[in-house]
Amino acid sequence: MSKQHYFGAPAHLRQSQAPCDSIRPDNGRPSIRRDAPPLPAALVPSDDELKLRLAEELEYARRLLDTMGDELAADMGVIMRHSVALQSVDIVGQMLGHIANVVRSSDPPGAVERIGMCELKARLQRHRL
Repeated sequence: MSKQHYFGAPAHLRQSQAPCDSIRPDNGRPSIRRDAPPLPAALVPSDDELKLRLAEELEYARRLLDTMGDELAADMGVIMRHSVALQSVDIVGQMLGHIANVVRSSDPPGAVERIGMCELKARLQRHRL
């Protein structure tokens, strides 16, 4: 898979955008989105098809956990008896999402640096003695 970059809207949509641009208060200058700087390497997907498939599977597992958690959370009795376990399901889902981002990234160390969960980030950055 080659690296894909955003080059703006397709031509047929740009034609429809032209009248809107002409009446904008910024005198039709291109929007920020069209002139956006390139993505950080940590957000650019890898060229490795296996890594991309693994990331998709992790995302699928995360969605399954989210669906299960939502169904269980719809029952007040389950919430009352198993609130800590439901929170754990949510945390595991978040971890799977972050790990999927690292696996799919063309810059895995940079992707780890972007993780917001301090404990997971620390575990992934620890050095073996």
